[in-house]
Amino acid sequence: AYYGGEAHCAEAVGSDDYDPTELVCPSCSNTGGQLQVCPKHGTDFLDYKCRYCCSVAVYFCFGTTHFCNPCHDDFQRVTPIAKSDLPQCPVGPRAKPLSGSECPLHVKHPPTGEEFEVK
Repeated sequence: AYYGGEAHCAEAVGSDDYDPTELVCPSCSNTGGQLQVCPKHGTDFLDYKCRYCCSVAVYFCFGTTHFCNPCHDDFQRVTPIAKSDLPQCPVGPRAKPLSGSECPLHVKHPPTGEEFEVK
C-alpha cells in the first residue's frame, strides 16, 4: 500500500506487510523536480525515491515528502538535517552513507534531500 496521509500513515507504522504492486503514487503528488512520464503508462504508476536515501519510497507525508519505511520510522531525526549536511549517493536507509559508488537504485538522480520520480 502507498500511504499518502496521516490517517493511513499512522496505521501502517512498523508494518512491512504490503504488496509492492500496490505502490502507486497519483500524478497529483508531484512535489517538485521534473515529473517523468512513462511513454507506456503515463504518470499512473510512478515510484518515488525516498528524499533521505537511495530507496524506493512507500510513504508520502506532510504533502511534500516521500519516505522509505526506515526513514519514515526515523523521520524525527532525518527531517531536520540540513540539505547541505545530508550524505550523497550512495545513501542507505536512515540517511546513512554507504561505501562504494554504485547507487542502490541504479539510476541517476538529484542530490539527497530533493524529491525525485523514479522511472
